[in-house]
Amino acid sequence: MRLILLLFLSFGLYTDNEVFVSQTGSNAVIKLEQLGSSNLIGGTNASSGSLTAFGLSGSDMTLTINQIGSSNTFRADDFNGDNVTAYWNFAGDTNVFDLVMNSLEANSSDYVNLNIQTTGSSNTYDLAIAEDSDASYLNLDWLVDGDNNELSATIDYENATNYIDILGDSNTLTFTGSGYAGTTSSDSAYFYLDLDGSSNTFNITQASTLARDYLKITANGSNSTYCIVQNDGGTTTSC
Repeated sequence: MRLILLLFLSFGLYTDNEVFVSQTGSNAVIKLEQLGSSNLIGGTNASSGSLTAFGLSGSDMTLTINQIGSSNTFRADDFNGDNVTAYWNFAGDTNVFDLVMNSLEANSSDYVNLNIQTTGSSNTYDLAIAEDSDASYLNLDWLVDGDNNELSATIDYENATNYIDILGDSNTLTFTGSGYAGTTSSDSAYFYLDLDGSSNTFNITQASTLARDYLKITANGSNSTYCIVQNDGGTTTSC
C-alpha cells in the first residue's frame, strides 16, 4: 500500500487548509476532516492555491471526508476500487463536490457503498460512476438538506440501489442512469427519490439495456418540475 498525503496551511487574506492525496493499494483507511471556509481536498500534483483531482486506487478501502464550513472544494477524478466504503459529510454553503469513479483502471468499481450527506445551500455536486463500464452492486445514499443546490449524477450500473433525499426549495437534480440493469426486479437499477420542498427541478433518465429500471418518487411540495424518461432504445423527446 502506498499513500502520499500532503497538507498545507496558509495564512493571508483568506485562510485555506489544503490536503492533497494519492493512494495505491488495498485495505486503506483514510479519514480527512477540515473545519472552516475555503478549504481544498485534491491531488498531489496540486500546488498551494491551485487544485488538481486526487487519486485513490485499490480494493477494500474505507474513506471518510468531513468538510465543515463554506466555499470548500473536494475533487477526485481517479477513484477506483472494489469493496469501497466512502462517507462524505458537508456542512455549509457554496461548496463544490466533484467525484469520478472510473472502471477503466486495473480495479473496477463493484460493491461500492457511498454515503453523501449535505447540510447547506448553493452547493454544487457532480458525481460520475463507471463512465464506460458498469458498477455492479452499487449502494448510493445521498441526503441534501438546503436550498438552491445543484446535483448532477451519471451512473452506469447493474444490481444497484440509489437513494436520494432532498429537503429544501429551488434545488436542481439531473440524473442519468444506464447499464445492463439485471434481469428481474430484484437485481435491477433501483432508484428511490424522496422530496420535501417547493420550486425544485428534477430531470431523470433511466436507460438500461434490459429495461429493468425501477423508480419511486415520494414528493411533498409545490411548484416543482419533473421530467422522467425510461428508455431501453428508440427515440425520446427527452426533457
